Amino acid sequence: MAGIGFKLQKLFQEDYYSSRLKAYTFSGLVTSGPWLIVILVVGTIQWLAFQMPTLSLAERTLFMISVSYAFIFSQILFSFQQLVVTRYVADLFYEKKAHEIFPVFTGMLKVTILAAGLLYSIFWLLSPLDFLYKLTLFVLFMTINVIWVMFLFLSAAKYYQAVAYSFLLGGLISVGSVYAISRLMVDPSSLELLLGFTVGMIVTLFGLFFAMLRTFPLRYAVKEFSYFKYFDRYPDLFAIGVLYVLGIWVTNFIIWFGEGRVIIADSFLFNPYYDTAIFWSYLTIIPTQLLFVVAVETRFYERYRTFYGLINYGGALHQIEKAKQTMTSVLKNELIRLARSQGVVTLFAILMAGAFVSWIGVPDEIGQIFRMTTLAAFANAMILILTLLLLYFEDRRGALFVNISFFTLNALFTLLLLPRGIDWYGVGFAVSTTITFFLAGLRLIYYMGKVDYYVFAASNRRKLGTERFSQMGTLLNRRFSR
Repeated sequence: MAGIGFKLQKLFQEDYYSSRLKAYTFSGLVTSGPWLIVILVVGTIQWLAFQMPTLSLAERTLFMISVSYAFIFSQILFSFQQLVVTRYVADLFYEKKAHEIFPVFTGMLKVTILAAGLLYSIFWLLSPLDFLYKLTLFVLFMTINVIWVMFLFLSAAKYYQAVAYSFLLGGLISVGSVYAISRLMVDPSSLELLLGFTVGMIVTLFGLFFAMLRTFPLRYAVKEFSYFKYFDRYPDLFAIGVLYVLGIWVTNFIIWFGEGRVIIADSFLFNPYYDTAIFWSYLTIIPTQLLFVVAVETRFYERYRTFYGLINYGGALHQIEKAKQTMTSVLKNELIRLARSQGVVTLFAILMAGAFVSWIGVPDEIGQIFRMTTLAAFANAMILILTLLLLYFEDRRGALFVNISFFTLNALFTLLLLPRGIDWYGVGFAVSTTITFFLAGLRLIYYMGKVDYYVFAASNRRKLGTERFSQMGTLLNRRFSR
């Protein structure tokens, strides 16, 4: 994220409100733009679906759950490579080896497509849905998986505008397609809705693909799987990425088997009470994502760079100590400001939950769960921020401990409270994320107290006992690279 800071700092140096508004808008584009566009598109399509009198509730629900499953399981697959590949690509940029990045993209893409195809084949064999629906959902699922991969590389190259424009264009195409279906078809179904959404995602995919071609003009397939060696070098990054994503969704998976669950088309499990509440809750943490980028890139990063610059280039001990104190003080103030700002938003959402539920006419149980999941979303956002900061300081061991706790406590508390029924949905998630939040905070405080020692004397680099992944990468390079 460090490269974003140059643009943000320039905007904040101009002391007038329009520049600050541009800075926050740019931060929102980087952190939440594609996510918000997809949410708005799905919400708009759902609203259009309600305007179709011949479309049943079951058909609308089937469409929504199909899209949700495609995003959830593609995100889980992506997590297996995300942090390791991000680190590898970042190192290539640092070492000025940008010409080696495109082969990494093709290698990651091949692995992702293979894994996604194998996973979907299981669903295809088990689901009784008709052939055309499963085929359309397969195209959507594979498209989203490829989009995640392109999103990673374009973000690493700081080509954020292309990403946002691609999602925006694809979103408009999705909405336009569904609107045309609602006007032209007498008896539309979930298949038509899914087709319209899939067309938009394919347009997004092609937009990102053309951006990839512009960003990486040197394109060849040599040593595509060399990044496998980083699974040996940084196994903790692999575990952190997977555990965090699974920690987010494990509560949903468990509650899908609890009271109030619904089975759609003998293919999808979901819980309309909990899933609706958690979806709304995650919308409340958008301010945290936006403010974190601004805080880190405009106020913290300069102190961070000064501290490490003094260490790397022979600063005096008193200079290093002073830089450490300044950096720690700024970080503390920014985290307090961030928690306070998000806390206000979370508190307001909790207090207004009853009025909101009454206004849109959903069951009161959703409002009750929403209060708990909103608190959990706040703690979850802070866990992510503290994890990123620990990784900023190369404390991968601490970040791994935090995310092991996150996943384990979420699963444990949700399982323990599941027999108590709907009245306790969200409580386990709120308790477990709050505990993990405090553990992450304590770890960061401890590490920051000794950060100069760790930089000078400690080595966080741990390897697996073998070179298994490196050998696999070498073998695949010989087999597939040209």
